[in-house]
Amino acid sequence: MTTGPTMPIAQLRDVSKVFDPKGAAVTALSGVSLDIAPAKLTAVMGPSGSGKSTLMHVLAGLDRPTSGTVHLGDEEITKLRDDDLTALRRRRIGFVFQAFNLVPTLTVKENIRLPFELDDRRPKADERAWISTVVHRLGLEDRLKHRPNELSGGQQQRTAIARALATRPDILFADEPTGNLDAKSGREVMAIMSEAVRDFGQSIVLVTHDPIVAAHADRVIFIADGTPATELNDSISAEAIAATMLDIDERADSAVSR
Repeated sequence: MTTGPTMPIAQLRDVSKVFDPKGAAVTALSGVSLDIAPAKLTAVMGPSGSGKSTLMHVLAGLDRPTSGTVHLGDEEITKLRDDDLTALRRRRIGFVFQAFNLVPTLTVKENIRLPFELDDRRPKADERAWISTVVHRLGLEDRLKHRPNELSGGQQQRTAIARALATRPDILFADEPTGNLDAKSGREVMAIMSEAVRDFGQSIVLVTHDPIVAAHADRVIFIADGTPATELNDSISAEAIAATMLDIDERADSAVSR
């Protein structure tokens, strides 16, 4: 039996983003069209200022494009009002950041359940069961009553991941999630994200500058000058990623020198 192509979990169509600081227009994204596959870990890489963070912010509804359309599943989010967009982010999108962004006065349990509090509701029985599963898988069962300042960096990031997964989001965005971690904790966090994709069917878009982190991905998209330059889908390794980044840098240097 032949099945049709899987619908992308997120889509950009001809998306541009222009910033205008002090009257000097800066193009962060230029006519980007991109599909993000479901139940995959997609890494986005590029030189500083290439537009990779802007790409993530536009995909996640944190920023609106200057032109073009963005879809989450079959819903166009570029046309949503601000309050509807806020509700969509709260219910259908998860976020993990480099700085953890945990509330210091809340316990681990309270931080994990914060998305439900912000949505002015209590988790249902099936949601509580799901949270318990996530907490167990992330090894946080004996830390639920602790506050962030009583945790290691790796435990804080695991708490942030549990919070992001608590609502079973359609897609999770991670911005340099290992940037504040030591090498061992960074490996643990990436193993957890890989497990979330493999075992939970989670869709993840990860922005990073680290080839070792990106090597966990199913697909690596390289951004240069506000547009996708190339990508890796097979034989993904830290060495192949580093070589691709070096090639992009060399082409940029060559273009400047002409």
